[in-house]
Amino acid sequence: MGTISKGILGGFSGKVGTVVGASIFGIDVMRSYQANVGNPRTVGQVSQRTKFSLIVQFLRLLLPIIKIGYALKAIGQSAFNACVSYNIKNSITGTYPDYSIDFSKIMISQGSLLKVPAPSIDENNASSVSIAFSQHCSSTDTEYNDLAYALFYNVTKGSVMTSMGIRKRSDSNVYVAPEMWAVGDEVHAWIFFTSPDGSKVSDSVYAGSATLNTP
Repeated sequence: MGTISKGILGGFSGKVGTVVGASIFGIDVMRSYQANVGNPRTVGQVSQRTKFSLIVQFLRLLLPIIKIGYALKAIGQSAFNACVSYNIKNSITGTYPDYSIDFSKIMISQGSLLKVPAPSIDENNASSVSIAFSQHCSSTDTEYNDLAYALFYNVTKGSVMTSMGIRKRSDSNVYVAPEMWAVGDEVHAWIFFTSPDGSKVSDSVYAGSATLNTP
């Protein structure tokens, strides 16, 4: 029920029929009443929720490296939210309700720094997984000193290993040595670079997938 505070010609607060009255900063306003939807369950809404849940569940595993990869892209939001926003639009395939992640389209970083061309999983056994890449540098020393950030995602185990700023662009490879991964595990990999001072970031590049072999 609404209440009139200034007579019949004055403003009111509360709901009267299909109209809601309120005072905002001393100004009387009215708006149409909208029922509280509560938990909308249209196909479109449920579809979007399904996509969101799928991509967030995966990207949560990558949070430490995403904070670096999207640090310069996150304007007015967190690095994680910026990453979710991009990947929910570009990295999910299939039709509702059978969605899946297209790992080749996942971006774990975005920026203007020179990215590496055509990296690939090089050594892929259960004791050492590596990415090989071309240096592809210009004559400036800073590009040779760019720091490499690599991500290895084991689909079979649902686990992640990273190499964060340990190797440089001039090294032409980056690797991890997992302890609990096993022969037959499926692994996907990505790589990106930052400048030595962290002021620039490259787009990440998908380095492919591999099934781990015997050392």
